[in-house]
Amino acid sequence: MTFLSGILNPSRQKRILPLLVVLLVATLALTAAALAQDETPEPSPVERARQATVFLMQTYESAGTQILSCVGSGTIVSENGLILTNAHLASSLGPCRGDRIIVALPVRLDEPPVPTYLAEPVVIDEGLDLAVLQVRGSLDGSLIDTSALNLPAVTIGDPSTLTPGSAMSVVGYPDLSTSSVTHVPGVVTGITAEKGGGSMAWLRTDSELGGTMAGGGAYNANGQLVGVPTSAPGTSGTTPGPMCLSVQDNTRDGLITEADACVPIGGDVTSVRPIVFARPLIESARRGLQMERAPGLPSSPPVDEPSVSRLFFSTGVTANGHPVDVVTALPSGAKSLFLFFDYANMQPGTPYEIRVTRDGIDMPQFSLGPLAWGGGPNGIWYVGTEGKTWPDGNYEFTILLNGQIAASRSITIGAAPDPEIFRNLTFGLPTADGTLQQPGVLFPAGITRLAAQFEFSGMREGQSWREVWYLNGTPIFDETRTWSAGSDGQTTASINTEEGLPLGNYRLELYIGDRLAATGDVTLAGTASADGSPRIFADTRVSSEIARDGSPAGQVGSSGLTLPLGVNSIYAFTDWDSIPNGLEWTYRWFLDGRLIASKTERWDAGGVGEGYWVSLSSDSALPEGQYTVELLVKNRPMYSASVAVGSGAQPISGIEAESDEVFIQGRVVDALTGEGIPDALVIVLDVMLESPSFTWNESEIHTQAITDRQGAFSLPRGLPRGNYYTMYVFAEGYITIVEDNLTIFRSQESPATMTIEMSRP
Repeated sequence: MTFLSGILNPSRQKRILPLLVVLLVATLALTAAALAQDETPEPSPVERARQATVFLMQTYESAGTQILSCVGSGTIVSENGLILTNAHLASSLGPCRGDRIIVALPVRLDEPPVPTYLAEPVVIDEGLDLAVLQVRGSLDGSLIDTSALNLPAVTIGDPSTLTPGSAMSVVGYPDLSTSSVTHVPGVVTGITAEKGGGSMAWLRTDSELGGTMAGGGAYNANGQLVGVPTSAPGTSGTTPGPMCLSVQDNTRDGLITEADACVPIGGDVTSVRPIVFARPLIESARRGLQMERAPGLPSSPPVDEPSVSRLFFSTGVTANGHPVDVVTALPSGAKSLFLFFDYANMQPGTPYEIRVTRDGIDMPQFSLGPLAWGGGPNGIWYVGTEGKTWPDGNYEFTILLNGQIAASRSITIGAAPDPEIFRNLTFGLPTADGTLQQPGVLFPAGITRLAAQFEFSGMREGQSWREVWYLNGTPIFDETRTWSAGSDGQTTASINTEEGLPLGNYRLELYIGDRLAATGDVTLAGTASADGSPRIFADTRVSSEIARDGSPAGQVGSSGLTLPLGVNSIYAFTDWDSIPNGLEWTYRWFLDGRLIASKTERWDAGGVGEGYWVSLSSDSALPEGQYTVELLVKNRPMYSASVAVGSGAQPISGIEAESDEVFIQGRVVDALTGEGIPDALVIVLDVMLESPSFTWNESEIHTQAITDRQGAFSLPRGLPRGNYYTMYVFAEGYITIVEDNLTIFRSQESPATMTIEMSRP
């Protein structure tokens, strides 16, 4: 691999008091004098964080009275009134129905907040339980000029530098706004991995935080915002959960009793969502951008109650998201443990919680939630930790849904592990020499054979073992055999048919005796390309408008289209083939290399069709710059298109200016001929994430691009200086390149150009 142009490779509720109704119906008009600040020294980082923390009240009207439905904290992230908080405080999910969101400001830091503004949601991601609000008006409903607000805003930091033991304080409101804004110091007690969130999906804190602190801010030692404390407030239905307080006389009987509506305040906050998940939402809200997609086929909501099943443990997660192994016990000193489970009939925002006990004693440092569910209706999930020693004992993991126990599973640490092991299950297309081609979790429909390789150890001749294959949850192959492959080594299980395997979701379970020893899930979708990889999308095109019949309109062209200043939308169209409904996919937009919008959903448009579209729009004109849209299936890029608006260049400002970045462009070429290689995939992982730790989760990828017909590429997101990165380069017919030491020096100019030379086998 040759790099040119200077890229070198040389790294808590203290108390609860009734909320005064006056907070709900206040028409207080704060004067400029009341808000005026005396000339004081520059506030400390803690003071700045407290000044930027607001109390949010979601209300709805009943019989002419504003009824409080949900409360929580929020953080001002821009001077013009953008507020970052939890999605459940901004949407109408579950018990948090509302017509208005009241923003109370900390006018004086030693006094309760004062209801001042009305805000409305700008961007909501229910899966992440994150939202960005925009202050719109005064309490009387009159609109305000947001550009003249000049509110105190926080600085956003980098959570990737945090490790267990790092200082991390939390700022928010400890009760129903009867107290002043509170700063709670603490440390990071752990980092939790989770499917869909990568190796740093959650930061754990030892701070004692009540449910009303949710939605506030978590800060590093420099006073920079690094996360959002999160806790689900009740249930996914309209009935609040057990953590609920009646604070208003809704029945108008002169008393506040259980007959009155109560406010869900949620359980204790133990988990913090890293700010990296919120950055695209903030960027999109800052620029007034909205993301849409083509409507799917009609569907019915789940009629059964949400459930979990098939709980088991593993010591890790493979690069393709499968359990490394399946264990029932671990020896002393174990530092890695993951809980896997199947889930069904889940709804967005369903509160779920994992409670962990050791010998009957609560272990909050290993527990998680309550959190709002965002993993789709059906599938397999995992949660785990690495690098933290688990003390010896018998651990019980209990999963709660809507505050009710759904399932539990136990494991002993400090005991003899299972002697017979299956490990590192990997799926792929078998070759004549016994190797696997295109290893992964996504394969084209119609292939005649699908194989799964796995390692084994401690096996005995004559040991009974079992191989079971499923298609969309139905067994299609089940055979029990006698082991004869030796004690240690590697072998293959496979399924085949001359007619071709149909599209759908496949699962393999391997048993040693009656014990589950290995399992993995893959999907067959799309058609086979020349190298055996799946091709799902084709015939891509872009436009500035959409016609009534759903076809491209306005200015229409291929990737690379230039649109004039003043356009307010970009549409990207594609045809598709052989996609099963329910398949996980992601669509996201970049502006001048920075991720500004991203959403992961389940496919609902049917197996085959034409003219599916995704769009990015603004109420006014789109900012000038270079826009790139990507569609990913199972975190694998399948579609990419770029459009320039105006000159295609935009000055760096706001959040963008907080980091010093280098943008990478260049070509991927054949090492012998020097010719460009089209459709090569260039991936750069998150800062300091090396290849052995890469689990192929989207959140672990910093940026990526696909080369054009001439082999040219431009990574849409910059690389902050002074860090090292891992780069992957994939191309059909070429040896994959993995570079674990791509260093971006502080002296590196931007943009930087590189040439990547690839060799054939």
